[in-house]
Amino acid sequence: MRLALLIQDYEYRKALEECIAESSGEILLDIVSKGEGIESDALILTDAKPADIDQRLLDSIYKRIVFLTTDSLPDLRTDNLHTLFKYNNVSRLLADISDIYCTWKGLKSHNAPTSRIIACCTDTDDFSQHRCARLASQIIYRQGGSVLLLPLGYISDQTTDFGSDINRFARLMYRIRKGRLGDKESVSYTDSYGISRLMLPEGRNPIAYLDDEDLTKMIMSLSTIYDTVILDIGTCYRPENLTAINNAGSLICFETGRKRVNFNKLIPGEESEKLRIIKIKDENDENFALDEYVREFYGIKDE
Repeated sequence: MRLALLIQDYEYRKALEECIAESSGEILLDIVSKGEGIESDALILTDAKPADIDQRLLDSIYKRIVFLTTDSLPDLRTDNLHTLFKYNNVSRLLADISDIYCTWKGLKSHNAPTSRIIACCTDTDDFSQHRCARLASQIIYRQGGSVLLLPLGYISDQTTDFGSDINRFARLMYRIRKGRLGDKESVSYTDSYGISRLMLPEGRNPIAYLDDEDLTKMIMSLSTIYDTVILDIGTCYRPENLTAINNAGSLICFETGRKRVNFNKLIPGEESEKLRIIKIKDENDENFALDEYVREFYGIKDE
């Protein structure tokens, strides 16, 4: 990764240079001044303000420029811009910068492997949440760790009083876009079985109306604070969810046979090993299939 530092605060810039040099050998640093040329493959990190940059120039580079801010509440006019808190620790800064760089370049985020992402589909929505919850319980039992159940269908059955604040989801998305997600406790609640869920409003599920970019950002951001993220897609096969399926580490489909769904068409042929179909007929067989799936996916050896 190539990083261009356009930072006027000399002491801060020198300290940042030293910390980056000590913590990462994969970053090429360019120190630039205002008016100098910047390499086209470099991500720009600056303590300038958006208002200091010509609007036409800003419109052309907004995807590759990151603004360092000392404000606790960033200027809402910069919603489409990347902003990071200047005094975050270096490891957090580098992780966020890496994510922005990967998004700009269309690469897989360096943070992606920190979590297992499983997409779950069905041929009917009647039991989708229940099957996803059983999968989550089995993962907690066999593998442990934190597990988030994320609904991607149009109607969410996961709502509780925690999600009654209609502005909660808007604040969550604002924090995700700004790279300030926070910890698990600030965005979700955990039930007695150890399964975490977002605090969503009642009725229509706002996640199902996110565009491709925001949905991808949400999933990748949540994957940095949970060990496993289960995407409860049900029968909501909109284009954005198909992208999420393709980006997931595994696809598990629960099939009743009530409706004809060609699950094999949901992922490219060369990734067919990611797909597991579990037929819903006998409860004991289903439990065995779920346990076998979890063991294989996490590489758990037989006892």
